[in-house]
Amino acid sequence: MIFLMSEDYMTMNEIMSNMGFKHCTSFRENYFLPALENGAIKPLYPEQPNHPKQKYRLTESAIAWKKNNSAHSKE
Repeated sequence: MIFLMSEDYMTMNEIMSNMGFKHCTSFRENYFLPALENGAIKPLYPEQPNHPKQKYRLTESAIAWKKNNSAHSKE
């Protein structure tokens, strides 16, 4: 999921689409919520999880991990 996200804010549907998922429940339970709970992504409106314009982006640690692992995968 981290490799398929940009560093900009994205909606959950945009993230899901980038990963090729069609069923929201499976994506949410297996990928989205674990990434949110583990601190890989953060919400635009953390105090309002159900905000109608809620979007998510990679955290600084996830961006660093992505850059480090992208370099290793090219070797």
